Amino acid sequence: MIYLIFTTEGFNEAKAIILEDEADLWVNDDVLSNAQRDELSAANINVNILPENANPKNEKSVLSALKHVEQQVPKTEIFVEYL
Repeated sequence: MIYLIFTTEGFNEAKAIILEDEADLWVNDDVLSNAQRDELSAANINVNILPENANPKNEKSVLSALKHVEQQVPKTEIFVEYL
């Protein structure tokens, strides 16, 4: 299972579920602090940074980020943050 998160608020809302599910995480570069990255690493959560920051208010940008993740990890359930 993968969580595709674009905002700090979205991460804060999904954090408990991500930790519980031990899900992989794909995020915009500016979403997590170093302390949050360390916490997730300690919990064995794989954190991946999107190659380009996606605009969560732009459907085309969200779909582009989703397509990138699907190409990296095909046939995996992906939960996507939508605003």
